[in-house]
Amino acid sequence: MPHIDAAMEPPAYPKSTDQIIRLLKKALERAEGPPGYELSQKNFARLIGAPKSTIHDWYHGATAAPIIHFLCAMERLSETQRAELLRQLCRDFPRLQHPRLAHDQPAVNSLRGLLAQPAGLTFVAGPSDELRTFVFTALGNSAAHLVSAKSIGGLDLHNPELLVPVPGVLYFRPQADSARLKERIHEHWREIQKSPAGLVFLNGVWGVLPEIRTSIIDLAKKRNVFVADEFVSHQPGSRDSFGPRVSNVTAVGGQGGKIRVKVEIPV
Repeated sequence: MPHIDAAMEPPAYPKSTDQIIRLLKKALERAEGPPGYELSQKNFARLIGAPKSTIHDWYHGATAAPIIHFLCAMERLSETQRAELLRQLCRDFPRLQHPRLAHDQPAVNSLRGLLAQPAGLTFVAGPSDELRTFVFTALGNSAAHLVSAKSIGGLDLHNPELLVPVPGVLYFRPQADSARLKERIHEHWREIQKSPAGLVFLNGVWGVLPEIRTSIIDLAKKRNVFVADEFVSHQPGSRDSFGPRVSNVTAVGGQGGKIRVKVEIPV
């Protein structure tokens, strides 16, 4: 009889990397889009910040060992231990359907309407940076799902250590050299202005670089721009003579961590 080597050493994981990645892709498709939505390899890579070549390698078995070894470690934990570890490893994912926002469906519908407008300037305000940033990030993370035809660009002066960041938005870690930070923001702002991004998200930029406010307002005449900041000296409103359509979103803390959102859209 022919020799058959049937020995399988632990961990003897039964699925290939290709199968693992396809299961992950299907789960992301359910999370990111409507029924029937298909995630391209390019968009898959963009969501997780990886080169497209990495996704290609995953599909074809390259670099399989680290993925399988990680899963083999995870499956040795109990369901409770596994869930607790994932809670520690995964950041919170703000979207408009997040429980902190979804309790107020009329407000969520208004926010969806703001994302869908072809152009305009929306200011996101609130009593704390945490509230503003959560709503700002929820808008950004929902945009790709709701307005898939538009590309996203933006700048956020926060370290995304607690929240899943918005694909297409560039994040800046806090720096001691404020002059260098401003210089870099200027550089990337010029790139955004020249880019095809139809949705632009800016968090913390309005207050740090007042000299680019005019260019932000000008950009909002032809693109959909969202600006989150503290607005200490002046809370912009729809009555200001900015030129673009101006809306205001104000986030206020509620019971149980829920966020109440007031949306003011000009008629």
